[in-house]
Amino acid sequence: MIDSLFAVFSAAALALIVTSARGLCRAGNNDPSAEARSVTLALYGCGVAVLTLALFIAVT
Repeated sequence: MIDSLFAVFSAAALALIVTSARGLCRAGNNDPSAEARSVTLALYGCGVAVLTLALFIAVT
């Protein structure tokens, strides 16, 4: 059960980071707010990844 939780959290973190990377590629120099949204998504993805790592360390 806990392995599934780690898998879901890891997939969510990866999805957020990939989405932000794609957004940064598309943002270009025209729209600073799109770039800010992409950076925010990347920060959320990193936060989820750190939370997953902390849960993994706490459980093992």
